[in-house]
Amino acid sequence: MSVRFHLIVLSALVMSVGLAGCDSGPSAPVGQAGPAQPARTAAAASAPSREFAAVAELRNIHFDLDQAKIRSSDARLLQDNARWLKSRRDMTILIGGHADERGSDDYNLKLGERRANAVRSYLIAQGVEADRVTTATYGERNPVCPEHTEACWAKNRRSEFQVKTR
Repeated sequence: MSVRFHLIVLSALVMSVGLAGCDSGPSAPVGQAGPAQPARTAAAASAPSREFAAVAELRNIHFDLDQAKIRSSDARLLQDNARWLKSRRDMTILIGGHADERGSDDYNLKLGERRANAVRSYLIAQGVEADRVTTATYGERNPVCPEHTEACWAKNRRSEFQVKTR
C-alpha cells in the first residue's frame, strides 16, 4: 500500500474521532437541588402534558448586579407567589435562575443557581413544601431583552416561575 493511502485513512480516522467528540453543550438547563433537601429535577417530566409552564399568577423577580439577595421590593411579590403556591398544592414549581450577559458562562450559571436557590429558600420559609420546588440555572442563555444596555441587563437578571400538575 502506498504512503498516500495510509495518510488518507489516517486523516479520515482523525476527523471521525474529532467529530465524534463535538458537542454543542447542554440544551437543557442544569437542574439544581436546593439546600433544604434534594429537589426533583425538571428532567423527570416526560409527557408533554406534564411539562412546566408559566402562569400569570406567578410574577418573576429581579436581582441587582452580581447579587442573589432578594430585594425588598421583590419580597412582596414572592410573598404573593408563595400564597398562591400554598393554595395550589397540586402544583410542582420550577424556579429558573438567570443572569445578564456580563461574566463568563460558568460564572453566570453559578449566579443563576444561587438566585434560584435564594428564591427556593424564601418560598420554603413562607411555607411552600420543599419537595414541590425544583430549581434550574440558565445563566445568560435565555435573555428576555437582547440589547446591550443597563435597562436590558436589569430585565435579564431574574428568577422565573413555572408550574406543572403533580
